Amino acid sequence: MKRIMQRGVLLAFLVCLLSAVALGSTLSVCSYEPPESRISDLVILGSFNWYDGPYADDRNRAISASLVGDYRAMISSAAFEQAVDARTEIRADDNGWTADLSGSGSLSSFFGADSMTGARFSGDLFGVGAVGVSGSTRTGLEVDLTGGVGAGRFRDVTPLAQAIWIQNELLDLGELLAPVTDDTLLELAQILGGIEMTDAEKVVALVDRLATTELIAGGDLGVRGSLAIEDLLSSGDETRLCGRDIQARLGVSATVYPEFSLASTGILRLRYAAVPDPVSQFDSGAEVKIRLVHPEQMNIQANISYVRRLPDGWMARAEYRVIANRGWTLPGTTDVSHAASGSLTTQIFNAVGLSLVGSAQYHTGDEEITLTLALYMETDLF
Repeated sequence: MKRIMQRGVLLAFLVCLLSAVALGSTLSVCSYEPPESRISDLVILGSFNWYDGPYADDRNRAISASLVGDYRAMISSAAFEQAVDARTEIRADDNGWTADLSGSGSLSSFFGADSMTGARFSGDLFGVGAVGVSGSTRTGLEVDLTGGVGAGRFRDVTPLAQAIWIQNELLDLGELLAPVTDDTLLELAQILGGIEMTDAEKVVALVDRLATTELIAGGDLGVRGSLAIEDLLSSGDETRLCGRDIQARLGVSATVYPEFSLASTGILRLRYAAVPDPVSQFDSGAEVKIRLVHPEQMNIQANISYVRRLPDGWMARAEYRVIANRGWTLPGTTDVSHAASGSLTTQIFNAVGLSLVGSAQYHTGDEEITLTLALYMETDLF
């Protein structure tokens, strides 16, 4: 029991330590500070598997299918931040079907921020209200409503990551004679981050700005250079986030199914995100929930993920997640689940991709690790 708790605390501590890592070189991607960040991303993945073995009966016949929906949204300014994260997974096979749901929504107001002038204190302290939902056909449905305080902030640094990627691509193509200045990169990022501009307008503005640097070979950006910029803007690349925060919240947690119960709850949440280079994203987080009346009952979750854009339009992702329950779902019991996955994704046309996903899962009481290899069709709706 103590080992489980120590591992959970250690994971949360490691997340905090990661925030001290120095990243970047002369101009770090995480040094970009947009006046406002707006993120909205919905991804749907589906797979189907049918197998009929060599036997005349049904001993080797198996049919399975899965559908995964992943949604993330964030609006952040100097004065406030609102965020929504949700994930749903439905699986069906010969033994029936299962569904898992997890999601959270929060609204933060930063102390000392002036919504008119955008001025704020450097501490980034905020008050926060949040709602969380977690459910499974195996364990039930739970909803929590909490409020508290925190410190930290996240920023969408995708525009600067794209600006650096464009520079590097044009250098490789020989369209750019030398790297541009940091100030020019920041100006390109401002163009790429324009909310009201279309992609076509951004391409024109980027080409015009690069022409003023006098670093374009021949003085005019060629067709290959323009096409490289267009390909980037239409690639549906992963959002790049930088920042960290810690939250302490109090409220209530309600078990809705299978039996209704209500309890006062305390939540400590930490998260850290970084962009080591323009083509990768690192994300980590940990959350501890306890029932205030019975502090020995707790739920600990921790996760870490890394995404990297590879040449020729490929994307690689690795993720690890651990969940430990001590008397949270069922009093007097302790269970731990581990899940690790890796995937390779390539875009086949427009917003449709093909993903090869391998995963390994283990839950307390399992006789062995569950291994899965699946091929997914993926679409990024927006």
